[in-house]
Amino acid sequence: MKNNICRVCSQPSLSIVMSVPNVPRNIQRLFSFDDLHLDRAINLEVLGCSRCGFVQIEPLLEDEYYDDYLMTTTHSRQMQQYQARQARDFVQRFGLVGKSVKEIGCGDGSYLDHLRDAGAVVSGLEPSMRFRELAVGRGYEVESGYVDAQRQLEGGPYDGFVTRQVLEHVPDIHGFLTGIRLNLKPGAVGLIEVPSLEKALIDRRFYDFFPDHVNYFSLRSLRLALEMNGFDVVDLHHDMLGEYNVALVTVADSPSFDRVATTVSTLGKELREIIAQYRSQGKKVAMWGAGGKGLSVMAAAGIQDLDLLVDGDPHKQGLFTPVSHLKVEAPSILANGDFAAVVITAMAYRNEIELTLRDEYKFLGDIFVLGHHLELSQPQKPI
Repeated sequence: MKNNICRVCSQPSLSIVMSVPNVPRNIQRLFSFDDLHLDRAINLEVLGCSRCGFVQIEPLLEDEYYDDYLMTTTHSRQMQQYQARQARDFVQRFGLVGKSVKEIGCGDGSYLDHLRDAGAVVSGLEPSMRFRELAVGRGYEVESGYVDAQRQLEGGPYDGFVTRQVLEHVPDIHGFLTGIRLNLKPGAVGLIEVPSLEKALIDRRFYDFFPDHVNYFSLRSLRLALEMNGFDVVDLHHDMLGEYNVALVTVADSPSFDRVATTVSTLGKELREIIAQYRSQGKKVAMWGAGGKGLSVMAAAGIQDLDLLVDGDPHKQGLFTPVSHLKVEAPSILANGDFAAVVITAMAYRNEIELTLRDEYKFLGDIFVLGHHLELSQPQKPI
């Protein structure tokens, strides 16, 4: 084993889980009688990751192997029926009629036929010159080469993509998936199909492991690889009599912090204004919560002259907060009736704190709770 780095989780956690002797070095290549002397068998080491469970082998084929690749299932009626149903379901489920769909590794273009028949506007990418010529002969626009994290594909960004029986061949899983995602529109969808590792294990099929396939995905590891590269998996299942693992994905939304960042100033302003409003009437304001949220909001708001800060944790009482330097007191002080308003910053305990204020301390003032704005809780009416 030359390399013990897992292609999915990137940890040095690989070990040999199986060795298969006397394996063909290239399962695509059949020999003429005169070339038989060129044939060499190999011993294949299958590697498993103890951290994430991914299974892989070391790349053994030449970089230009797929430039002349030709392995097709177009002749199979069963496969054509399966592909037609799959393409139709994909297009209908995600509303891709009239939308742009790119097939990565489109082969001879037979699956593009099914996508087009279902109503999608299709194009392909194919590294094999022989396959590419067949697909172009069917009338499709097909780019040459491979997908990586930097490549911008022609005609993009796309509404959807398909890559079938390709990812198991790709040494750089993350570069491949990132490259696809970068060529998609926001909200785009995809279909990924790979051979099923579960099927190989359940049926004890050592013969499913060979040099052409460097990656072996279970449903779990397929989901992990996709989610690590910015996809949300909306469906994950076995198909084709359990032979294949299929994932349907959408491009994950990148979290936006714009509105969160805005509250740094707006919420602080509201807090200062509320305190000033009550004080202008000669009334006192307290805050309940000296945890992380309370400390952060007080510091960001620049609050240093609060009338009272309380927390139910006795370990915090008598100590002073960072930045604001406010002394933490016991909540029971609020029972004396001197305070007109309480701001709750411990939101997870909001209901418990409100009950304590109303029922135990008989608090009749206003209660505010933090959110993206200050929320005024329903005030208690005097009996």
